[in-house]
Amino acid sequence: MDYFFADPEEIVEGHLSIKGDEYRHLSKVLRKKAGDHVMVTDGKGRMYEAIIRSLSRTHAECAVLHTFERLNEPRIEVTLAISPLKNPARLDFAVEKATELGVSTIIPLVCERTIRKHEKHLRLQKLAAAAMKQCGRCVLPTVFILTHFDTLVANSGQYQLKLIPHERTEQSQFIGLVMKHHPAVKSALILIGPEGGFTEEEMRLAADHGFVAISLGPRRLRSETAAISALSWVVGGW
Repeated sequence: MDYFFADPEEIVEGHLSIKGDEYRHLSKVLRKKAGDHVMVTDGKGRMYEAIIRSLSRTHAECAVLHTFERLNEPRIEVTLAISPLKNPARLDFAVEKATELGVSTIIPLVCERTIRKHEKHLRLQKLAAAAMKQCGRCVLPTVFILTHFDTLVANSGQYQLKLIPHERTEQSQFIGLVMKHHPAVKSALILIGPEGGFTEEEMRLAADHGFVAISLGPRRLRSETAAISALSWVVGGW
């Protein structure tokens, strides 16, 4: 079944409307018609199975058949903070895959060694929205504006678990082993650095604020691969 997004304001008492780009995709690309069943999310944690009742020039009117709470969502809320990369397509890939894996928030992170210190916020949010629908999630990850490393670290007290992968971390701190010691954690923050990695000063600052340095294995990973690997361990199966 095809998935669509509807603004929460368009969902009222058993009825919902699909408008804008979502409606154009529904009607022009997928050529849906009255009587077809669709899945619609409000991006806030609810998924609706609905049937299309009518289509006009501007929107589709649907009747809600079933409502699901947090369908296909992990029990842990994970924030991924990742540095913009020299090749923007690699960050696009990371945002898409992080959304598929269940991340709730994405923060482009400016570090000392970040080369590309700008990012198109709206483009990343659209990528997250497309990935949310593709994988059947009902929570749209929030993509924040660029945030500096020291600002984020200093304001990270709300997270129960804070992880920072680093290539020189001992294998005794492998992420799989670390997660075994935190079976009931409900919120986590993962920091992923730029191509040149985190500086020693950044690692010290993170440690001072309660971040746990972790290993992702013996091989050096690209930033986007490190993000996917870390998220798989933190979110996977939960």
